[in-house]
Amino acid sequence: MTASVRSRRRPAIRCRCAGTCYPIDGDRALAYFRSFFSEPGAAPLPSAPAQGRNDLLGVLSPHIDFRVSAKAYTHAFAPLAGAPEAEVYLILGVGHRSRVEWSVDDRDLLTPLGRALADVESIDWLRHQVEFPLRDAEAHDGEHSIEFPIVLLQALRAFRGSGRPVRFLPVLCGGLHKSVEQARAPSADSAFGRLAGALRSLRQAYGERMQIIVSIDGCHMGPRFGHPFAITPFLLGQTRRWEEELWRTVERQDLSAFFVHLGRERNIRYFDGVGALALLLRITEGQARLERTYYEQWFEESDRSVVTFTSGVLREKRAQPEDEATA
Repeated sequence: MTASVRSRRRPAIRCRCAGTCYPIDGDRALAYFRSFFSEPGAAPLPSAPAQGRNDLLGVLSPHIDFRVSAKAYTHAFAPLAGAPEAEVYLILGVGHRSRVEWSVDDRDLLTPLGRALADVESIDWLRHQVEFPLRDAEAHDGEHSIEFPIVLLQALRAFRGSGRPVRFLPVLCGGLHKSVEQARAPSADSAFGRLAGALRSLRQAYGERMQIIVSIDGCHMGPRFGHPFAITPFLLGQTRRWEEELWRTVERQDLSAFFVHLGRERNIRYFDGVGALALLLRITEGQARLERTYYEQWFEESDRSVVTFTSGVLREKRAQPEDEATA
């Protein structure tokens, strides 16, 4: 590589979790990710993309450590393995260290499986559409809610024999705490509303060339997360029921009910996907249906704490044939 070419290379973030959560060697990483799909209870890895019309809009994936539940990731990523490759992936992650409610970053990501490319043109366009800062570079450094889906997308392409680099648009989302406190969805003219409107326009412009990955976990409860109580079997069952109701509001695409449900307890269970799911509901409003495919509660006896997570598939809503609609 010449010095002139090297100088034009875009800045990049180096992955933080390789070497701990997954192998740092590329070949070993591919073997590791392939092994996920042969675990008991895992979703099978499709041998080839399905033929016919593609109605896949995206997936819901955890960002829990791979070592906690590899099979949860198979239920999220098997549908992507069975669909045509998207031109760009909009990743709605969680800003675990972000100082702003919303943040995007235009740096590439280097993983053991190669270089994933930030969709710079879309990011620049997005920044011009909204009237508030969308930058917190430190929040993106080593953010696993972005790193995990990207390295898995790279693995799926390698399994297909595709050398095409993954192109992505990363959006780190906050918890919309004020809206949760008020039990009321943000208004259309809020920062949330403007960002959601811009992302909706961007997705419509891309059409099926863009797929969405919602990279979130669920509730975080117990002493590990600052709660003054230990998790009991009763609380595990209660939390499962609480999340069932929350997910029903998402499946109905009812953003108002989503915030009413969160507001009843002021999100005391520390569900971390509030901002990402709220954006998803606005971006795909009236156009998508969510099917949850996996749920798990990771309970640790050592500190009596729990983290929950869910996998799912987001598909395009299709108009009913006229004879069915009038039946």
